[in-house]
Amino acid sequence: MKGILILLTMIFINTTLQAQTFKEWFRQKKTQKKYLIEQIAQLKIYLELTEKGYKIAKQGLTAIGDLKRGEFKLHKNYVDSLKIVNPKIANLPKIKWIGAYNGDVRNICSTCLSKNGLTEYLSGDELAYLRAVFDRLDSDCDKIMRTLEEVTIDGNLAMTDDERIRRIEALYQQTLFNLTFSKAFCNESAVLAAARMKEKGDVITGRALRGIN
Repeated sequence: MKGILILLTMIFINTTLQAQTFKEWFRQKKTQKKYLIEQIAQLKIYLELTEKGYKIAKQGLTAIGDLKRGEFKLHKNYVDSLKIVNPKIANLPKIKWIGAYNGDVRNICSTCLSKNGLTEYLSGDELAYLRAVFDRLDSDCDKIMRTLEEVTIDGNLAMTDDERIRRIEALYQQTLFNLTFSKAFCNESAVLAAARMKEKGDVITGRALRGIN
């Protein structure tokens, strides 16, 4: 009888322990489920916030891109507008004078040697030097006229009106210098040739007066 009581007591205790264990297990499961639900809810909120943040960032980047494109377009429009020459500048008298004076310089360079008979009275080295100087002047005329075309024709250089005026003035001054120099250089060469021609004539005259052939 005593053994039966002990057995029943053990069964009761074991049953109680199992009941407590199952109860604890269910409570843990319930807690885990609640925690899992909370985690899912927090994850959902995080994803929603992330998506909103991404949309805001994307909109911001789009806005920045649009702004940059707008700024680039404005900048391009501004640069393009600077490539259009003001008609008042295109009709400046000095532009025609530059063309005319450069024509005079080229004419001097091409005719000086033959017109003044320099080839007969100057040495080979002197003539080579003269030709080199005239070639340099002619090349400078080409450069001036090309630059003048770039400055005064639409679509070439992006410049303000003041910048174009200053460039035209610089080309004009360079042309005047070339014209003055080419005239003086040719005249001095002609004077030298004339002096030698006179010297040669004096020698011939002196020899004739002395009866020397």
